[in-house]
Amino acid sequence: MEDCKKRDFWFLYAIIGLMVFVSGSAWGASLAELQDQAVANRKIVEKYRLDLQKGELDEKIIKGRFLPSLNLNYTANQLDEDGAFEQSENSAMTGSVSYNIFSGFRDTYDLKSAELVRQSKDYELGAIVQDIRYAVVASYLNIFGRKNHLTVAEDEYKLLQKRYEDSQDQYQVGLIRKNDVLKIKVELDNAEQQLKTAETELMKSVNQIAYDTNSQVSLSSLSFSEFSQLPKVKDFGFYEARMSERRNEIKTLGMLLAAQENAVKSARAAYYPRVDVSGSYKQYGNNYALGQGDEDENEMRLQLQVNMNLFDGFSKDHVLSKSELDVKRIQHDLSELKQSLGTDLKNTLLDYAVSEKNLKVAESSILQAEENFRITDVSFKEGVETTADVLDAIFYLSRAKYNVINARNKLFLDYYRLLRITDDL
Repeated sequence: MEDCKKRDFWFLYAIIGLMVFVSGSAWGASLAELQDQAVANRKIVEKYRLDLQKGELDEKIIKGRFLPSLNLNYTANQLDEDGAFEQSENSAMTGSVSYNIFSGFRDTYDLKSAELVRQSKDYELGAIVQDIRYAVVASYLNIFGRKNHLTVAEDEYKLLQKRYEDSQDQYQVGLIRKNDVLKIKVELDNAEQQLKTAETELMKSVNQIAYDTNSQVSLSSLSFSEFSQLPKVKDFGFYEARMSERRNEIKTLGMLLAAQENAVKSARAAYYPRVDVSGSYKQYGNNYALGQGDEDENEMRLQLQVNMNLFDGFSKDHVLSKSELDVKRIQHDLSELKQSLGTDLKNTLLDYAVSEKNLKVAESSILQAEENFRITDVSFKEGVETTADVLDAIFYLSRAKYNVINARNKLFLDYYRLLRITDDL
């Protein structure tokens, strides 16, 4: 019965492994290729590209104000009887062209504002691309960690399985008691559960990166060569300068601030007069079809129009005040963002330093744990150490391995977090 259970377990393990390592038409790639694939496939990137296209169209709409306006109008009238100045049936067609000469430079400021908003959309797109690339890094690192966790779980299960088999032999010859065998069996069952959990978590991590890249990913093709050597970081001043220079969110708010400052100037244009020039040609006839009546008249007119609002219930003042408040609001947002990013940078550098120290401690602990297990295992076989001692030694060894994996993953995650802060992913 016990042998059948073992065969069933390892058969299930092989099936799960096959599902993980072979995923249909999956493809394999490096971290950089996975990031590029995610940027190319994710629909949220297309959403931001559409916003950028809308910004370009808004810019073109405002550019249209600098061109003349052409209009054609036809009117047909039916009266109950002829009047002193108008026939009962008459029609008129008017063609006109108008052009704005001056409006307080409103159009100029609006165009500049639209250009800046369009540029801000470009930086927003850059920010979401960086977010996606960082999400892929996190998922890729998670797979790396889960894969190593599975290896540790396998090793622990094999160690306990071997000790369980040895304990049965020792029990048969009277070297240990029955409850010692049962203790090892309980730990073996627990290790089996942990192994299944590790397998599931690894599969889930592969599913996550498949979502992040919107494509199938083969675990067997991921070499994780990016993690073969520990990264090196620079000082705070280097990253702070690079963050200020490259961070897309800072550039976005900078563009929006400049755009709003131009909006303030546009609001001030309402205090200036508007000057337009227009020309029109009008043809009038006493028939619905122009030129078919017995009385046709033509008129050509050139006009210069100057309009200036003297009072509108203080609406202009309120619009200007609102625009100025928007400038202050964006200034506050920009200041908060810079402080937040600066704090994030400081904390990430601190985290990296701690992760580096933790990794060194963990790597040194694993040597001690391996030596402790070797000595305890030999003593257990000689009957000197107890079952609890060997179980503790296996537990300490696994914990030391997990600590190395977690510390290494955390160090790389902190490093890539620095690259995200400076938009260097």
